[in-house]
Order: sequence, then C-alpha cells, then structure tokens
Amino acid sequence: MKRLILSVFLCLGISSMEVFAQVDYEEEIQPIFNASCNSCHSAGQNSFNSSSYEAVMASTSPASRYDSKHVIPGNPDGSPLVDKIEPNPQFGSRMPQGGALSEEQISLIRQWIAEGANEVPTSNEVIAGLPEGFELKGNYPNPFNPSTSIRFQVPEAVSYQLKIYTAHGALVEEIAGNASAGESSIPVSFTNQPSGIYFYQLIAITASERYLLGSEKMTLVK
Repeated sequence: MKRLILSVFLCLGISSMEVFAQVDYEEEIQPIFNASCNSCHSAGQNSFNSSSYEAVMASTSPASRYDSKHVIPGNPDGSPLVDKIEPNPQFGSRMPQGGALSEEQISLIRQWIAEGANEVPTSNEVIAGLPEGFELKGNYPNPFNPSTSIRFQVPEAVSYQLKIYTAHGALVEEIAGNASAGESSIPVSFTNQPSGIYFYQLIAITASERYLLGSEKMTLVK
C-alpha cells in the first residue's frame, strides 16, 4: 500500500517532511504478526494472541506482569505489546524470540496504536488546508534547553499526533494525545538529544478528518 500522501517542504529548504496515511491493520500490522509472532502466540498459546485483530485487541497480560490489555489504543508507550518488542522490556525477554523486529516495523506498530489501534483506517487523507479555528502557534521557548512546549489551537476536541525529526529526516520523537477545544500545549524534553535543528509536524484528528496543523523548526542549544 502506498502510504505517502504529500510532502511538506519547509521554507528554509533544509529538509522535507512526510505526511502519512493511517496504518492499515490487515495490510501492514497483521503480516508482521503472521511472520514473527504467530508461531508462539496463536490461539491458546500465552496471554498474547496475534492470530487476528480481534484476538490481539482481546489479549490481556496477567496481573503478575502488566495487568492490562496488551494494546491500549492511543497509548503506545503504555501498551505492553510495545514494551515487549522494544529493547529492555519491563518483564521477561524481548520479543519475538526468533529475532527482534526492525525499527521500521516497531515504528509502524507504535503509529498504529497511537492512531487508535483501528482495524480499518478512519481516514486515509491528511488535509493541508485548515478550517477556521485550527492553528499551530509554534513552540516556546525557541531556542530551548532542554524543554519547550508546542502550542496549538482547535475549535473542537481532537486527538493529535506530534512527530519530531532531525534536520536529516530521522524520527526522534512521536507523541500522541487528546486535546479539548481551545488552546493546548504539548511539552517536549530533549534531555538526551544533541544540540541542533529539529523539525516537528502536528496533525489534529477529528471524528471525520485529519488536519495538518503545520510543520515548523525548533533549535536545541545546550
């Protein structure tokens, strides 16, 4: 599936940013589970069942470990599934046992969960033109060390996706959350990142559309 919808070229010409369609579970996530997980996590084996979307979403970790659903929609950092496929999990050894997933596969699973862990994408298009009331207000302070806040305004309750990239286009941070109508801010801390120029992209997700609020530059100075 071709996932690239459009490229947003920043005014300074240093880098280009990509806006992607929502992840399609059947085309992009289930094949990862089929190839790497089903041999140990199909029906009736262990607490995580990777055989289908319904099984994945119903899988629950035992109380002696995470004591929650393996997939928590909208919260990749809190989902046991993500913890287990990334280095140094909180409990037990990293999965899959046959070999770690690639960074691209892990990022895809994280994005799918951040978007709501849907079986079918709720929308495949990111709209660049903003209706009245949607606005990216930039980040403050800028330059910053090591923390800043990215501010935006929306006329209704939304979910949001924030992605931050290096000047060379490498993804370094991805944050998902919810915001009420009005002005909101997303705190960002780069304690472990080197000084330099970074670019961020913010998408607001309503019940029917996905809006690109904008892409801007920020500078970390240590």
